[in-house]
Formats: sequence, C-alpha cells, structure tokens
Amino acid sequence: MIEYFFPLLLLCVIQSGTPGPNNIMLTASGRNFGYFGSIPHMSGVVFGFLSLLIVLSLGLITIFNNFPFIQTLLQILGSLYLLYLSYRIYFSYDAEDQSRSKPITFLESSLFQYVNPKGVMMAVTTISIYTDFKNFEFIDSFMNGMIWILIAFTISNIFAVLTWTTIGVFLNNFIKSDKAINRFNGFMATLLVLTVIWINYEFYGS
Repeated sequence: MIEYFFPLLLLCVIQSGTPGPNNIMLTASGRNFGYFGSIPHMSGVVFGFLSLLIVLSLGLITIFNNFPFIQTLLQILGSLYLLYLSYRIYFSYDAEDQSRSKPITFLESSLFQYVNPKGVMMAVTTISIYTDFKNFEFIDSFMNGMIWILIAFTISNIFAVLTWTTIGVFLNNFIKSDKAINRFNGFMATLLVLTVIWINYEFYGS
C-alpha cells in the first residue's frame, strides 16, 4: 500500500504546498489577522477543497470532460474573483479605522475552492490518475481510490494552510509600521494578480 499512498501523498503535498492563490492569501491573512483571525479562512480552504473532491467524484469530472466550456467558465469566474480578492488584500489594512479590516470568512473561503483555477486543476488531475484501479493493484474500485485521495489531501492541505499562515504570522515580527504593512499587502496583491496571469497562461497556452 505504501507504494501507492506515498507517491499520492507526495503529489498532494507538492500541489497544496506550492505558491498559489490560497497560500498567498493565507500568508497575507496570517500577517494581518494572526492565527486566530485566520482560522475561518484556513478551515474553509481545507473543508472547501475536500468537498470539491467529493462533488467531482460524484460526476462533475465527467461533465468537465464532456463539456469543456463549463471548466472554461469556472476559470473565468475564478480569475475575476481572484482579482477581487487581490483588491481586498490591498485594502485590507486601514490605519485610521482598523475595525474595517476583516479576514476572509469560512463560507467565502470554502466557496472559492470551486472557482479556484489551480485547485480545480489539482483535483481533476489527481482524481484522473489515482482512481485508475485497473492500473493500481492496491485499490479495487474508484471509491477506494477516492478515499485515499481524500486522506492524502486532508493531510497535505492542513500542512499547507498551517505553514503559509505561519509564514504570515512570522512576518508580523518585522512588518510593523503602517507604510510597511501597506507595502506588504500591495506586494501580496500583486503576487495574486501575477498568479491569475500565470494560471490563465498555463490553461489557455497549453
């Protein structure tokens, strides 16, 4: 079983842990709102992505394969929403009225997973490969493969959200002044915009 699960877990860790929309936003949230304030955001990422995997396993992946324009539509909606989130990050800190600064909620974070271009591609790719029970002797059905995928992504997503939020909290030790905070948020917002460009280039350029 280790010959099946370890490569799957490694793939999930790499996909979840590398820079992307969720991780950029979690770093910004960790800096701006700390661990406690980021809990709804972190929980939403984990829960939302696992629910996405379940929905895809119930047939949405077949719809994507049969009607590619639906995935393209989600790509567009996700990109527009990411641009909106980059705007929110940029203006997430108000030195004059900090009560206006609000972290991303559990519901917002959960629903975002369904239009997150990177996340959808991760889910579709992993399900397509690791539920192929005809080529993996350690699983005997599609459902069996999905169970292991859910376990692997639960581990990797918890690791990723804690790691990237920790980076943000750590940066709080160095980014103190209003000017530095605004520059940090501007940098994170720019990274998110560049991520949107990169994802769309990968999607439409391939």
